[in-house]
Amino acid sequence: MVALAAAIRRLDAPEAVTRDAVGFLAEFGVAGPDAQALLARGSQRFLIYRTLVHNRLRAATREFIPRTAARRGKEPFIADFAAFMAEHASTSPYLRDVPGEFVAWVVPRWQADASLPGYLGDLARHELLEGEVKNAPGGGESPTGSPLALDAALVFDGSTRLMQYGWAVHRLPYATDDRSDPEPEPTRLLVYRDADAKVRYLELTPWAASVMATLAVGNEPLGRGLSVAAQALGEPLDDDKLAKAAMLFAELADRGVLLGAR
Repeated sequence: MVALAAAIRRLDAPEAVTRDAVGFLAEFGVAGPDAQALLARGSQRFLIYRTLVHNRLRAATREFIPRTAARRGKEPFIADFAAFMAEHASTSPYLRDVPGEFVAWVVPRWQADASLPGYLGDLARHELLEGEVKNAPGGGESPTGSPLALDAALVFDGSTRLMQYGWAVHRLPYATDDRSDPEPEPTRLLVYRDADAKVRYLELTPWAASVMATLAVGNEPLGRGLSVAAQALGEPLDDDKLAKAAMLFAELADRGVLLGAR
């Protein structure tokens, strides 16, 4: 099993098995009759298993980030995934978890490569997010029936997510053959699943994003949350900010995102 795992994961496995299958098996303590029995079936059988596993996991990953994979290119994406399998591989028994593990592993490497588009990591995270929100177990909860109060935390739809990007990747076309560049601008998004099970996006101002970070993520009571949000921006909590917060809450309630006070 160790030898088979190495054949599947190691970057040099195809060359090593083809060059010296006996030596490859010996590295993992497989020798004598055991090695002969395995080799009698053909040394390339190890590489067939490797191809089957890589193809299945890579195809599942591509389904979650199709535009990112297309922009990366077929061969570079295959090489990225082979490196992922060699250095990390999946730690989950569930196929649906592999794309997230791959994106978490590969994005820092893409960001460190000056030859790649700077937005590639943001696009991968954004595409992955859409699948997560669409299939999130939370969402569609009923309103609490409690009015907003300064000393109470707020309740938001369970599918709600907050994201920050350096590029406006959410405006890119959905076509996988599109190669247009997104605008290089700081982007803050509130993402949720609506009553028709469609993923929706709402661009947030810095103030709105700060408010949502303290209330939806930090679960602060409303009054304290607004104060903390203003402090995070280094600005006073004035009437203008309070008015904008009230407008934000009204829009989120209309969208079914804000469900009331806890």
